[in-house]
Amino acid sequence: MSTPEIGTKIYQYSHTIGIDDAAGRSFRCAVDLALGPEGRLYVLQRGVSLQKNLAVKICSVDEEFFGDFGSYGTGPGEWVWPAGIAADSQQQLYISDEWNQRITVFDKQGNLLDEWGEEGAEEGLLNRPSGLAFDAEDHLLVVDTYNHRIQKFTKDGKFLSTWGSHGSGPGEFNLPWGVAVNGAGEVYVTDWRNDRVQKFGPQGDFYLQWGSSGNGEGEFNRPVGIAVDQAGDVYVVDWHNHRVQIFDSSGRFQAQLTGDATLSTWAEQLLAANPVMMEQRRVAKDLSQEKGFLNPRGVKVDDQGRVFVVDSSRGRLQVYRKVTA
Repeated sequence: MSTPEIGTKIYQYSHTIGIDDAAGRSFRCAVDLALGPEGRLYVLQRGVSLQKNLAVKICSVDEEFFGDFGSYGTGPGEWVWPAGIAADSQQQLYISDEWNQRITVFDKQGNLLDEWGEEGAEEGLLNRPSGLAFDAEDHLLVVDTYNHRIQKFTKDGKFLSTWGSHGSGPGEFNLPWGVAVNGAGEVYVTDWRNDRVQKFGPQGDFYLQWGSSGNGEGEFNRPVGIAVDQAGDVYVVDWHNHRVQIFDSSGRFQAQLTGDATLSTWAEQLLAANPVMMEQRRVAKDLSQEKGFLNPRGVKVDDQGRVFVVDSSRGRLQVYRKVTA
C-alpha cells in the first residue's frame, strides 16, 4: 500500500465505500459527490443508458446506507445525464443535467424543491452544464461546458455574471468540466480539452494556469473533478491517467494518488452471501489491479482532511486522509 508524502503532508489511505452493482447500495457509474454534515455523503450516480439506474445514493463515511432518490426522464425533477452535484449552506442539493439543460434542487431527503435552466448560448442559458460549486456568498457557479464558460447564479436561478469563451488562451476554455472555490473565493476550473487547470479571482479575473497534455507530473489527460482543501491545496482528477494529482495554490506539483482500494464492507457482505463469487476471487491469478483507480471522475475534501475520490468505473469511493506532521 502506498502512502504519498510531500514535506510534512502525508496522504494515508483509509478505506473504500461501495460496490459496482445495478441496484441498492451500489455506485454504478458514479460521477460526483456532495458532502453533508456528520459524515453524510450524497453520491451522484449517472447510471448506464440501458438500465437507466441513475440516482443520488445517500450513505455515511462509515458505510451506513440511508437510501436513494432520483429517476430517469424529462419531467419535473428527473434526469437523463446528471453530471455534477453540490450542497449549499442549508444542505439543499443542486444537480446539473447535461441533457435536460437545467439545474434541479432537492432537500436532503430527496424532495424536489425547484428547477431552472434553459438551453441556449445567451447569458443565463446553458449548453451541457456539468461541474457545480458554491462561493462564499452562497451563489452557484455552473460550468457551462459547451458554451465554454463559467456562469454565476443565485440559488433560485437568477443570472449574475459569466466569464470565459472558446479557445486555448488565458481565461479561455475548451469544454471545461470541474470547478472549485477556495477560502479566499478564488475559483479553479479544469479545462478538459486543453488539459490544464485555470485559476481566477472571485469575479472571474484570470490569475494563472498550469498543465499540458501528457502523463508526467503536472500533465493531464482530460482533467475532470477538482477540489480545494482548507490549506489551499488543489486536488485534480486526471481522468484518463487514472489518478488524482495534488498541487499547491500556485500549481506546483505535490503528490499523486493512484488507488489503494481494499474491499468495502458492502463488498465483503456481498461475497459472503455468494459462494460462487467468493470462489472466483480465490482462484484469480492477480487481484492487485483492482486496487487502482479506473477512470475516476470526482473528488471532494472535507474539513477533517478526508479526501473522497469517485472511482467511477470500479463503482466505489476511495477515501484518504491528509495528515500534517
